Amino acid sequence: MKQRKFKKEVIDTFRLLTGKTFTIGDALNVYLSTPTKIHSESKSARQFVHRNILRFVSSADIVQVKSEGRAYTYKITEQFSARIAGTNAPEFPKKEDLPIPNNALGKNLTERLHQQKLMLLTAMGEAEEYDAIYKELPEIGAQIQDLYNESRDRCSKLLGKVKAIENLIALSGN
Repeated sequence: MKQRKFKKEVIDTFRLLTGKTFTIGDALNVYLSTPTKIHSESKSARQFVHRNILRFVSSADIVQVKSEGRAYTYKITEQFSARIAGTNAPEFPKKEDLPIPNNALGKNLTERLHQQKLMLLTAMGEAEEYDAIYKELPEIGAQIQDLYNESRDRCSKLLGKVKAIENLIALSGN
């Protein structure tokens, strides 16, 4: 079965429910308390949580434990724990996973890769902070929108550079 992809805010919500039995209402309360939520209105948030519980049930990440009338109780499976362990893994290969040629070009590329990754992490942090500030103070959204867009564009460009350097290192290692 193909593994489904879930948004970060969904994973963050259900990660907090690991090891507990919960209802849709419990999951909704946890979701509304997470800073990464994308719905603040109660009805749309409840629908979002319910849809994602159904998606998790269909992918066997969550199982229905019991039902009392219309109220269902759910529990997270080991498969979900494995999934969230996978989401905690870094996006980039570790230094020891990359084939590193012994020549000067390989050393230069490796140093360049580390520099680009550092710049990427900085730009990602900047974009995340603009987003967090906007969520706390939506009245200044117009003032920070351009800054946010610029940092997101920088993230995209830097990610492209990182991937290009990683591809070159992989090619030169063969």
